[in-house]
Amino acid sequence: MALDVVIKSEGADPIIELSGKIVDVDVKKIQYQLDLLHKDKKCKRVILDVTHADFIDSHGLGVVVYFHTLMQKEKREFVIVNGNPDKSAYLNRLFELTNLDKVLKIVKKLGD
Repeated sequence: MALDVVIKSEGADPIIELSGKIVDVDVKKIQYQLDLLHKDKKCKRVILDVTHADFIDSHGLGVVVYFHTLMQKEKREFVIVNGNPDKSAYLNRLFELTNLDKVLKIVKKLGD
């Protein structure tokens, strides 16, 4: 399934919803949106919703970590929403195996 990127907002906070597979060819779509939001210094919190994403390759994971680091350096918040309750789901395992679940702010739903 190709990557689908939808931009929404939760109050003043922009939400980038991703569904499908996040692979090298499509990562530029995400990176472009994150760049725009990062340049907008009014955005104190950016939310990336991967609840409906099936797969993320190393390039996509690198972009996520890069933007997390940029936001953190500027005392801004980068939140990942992963509402998939299945512990054996690919993204849940990926975040756990790479220990990114301890580094990134990953929540099950907004408000957590």
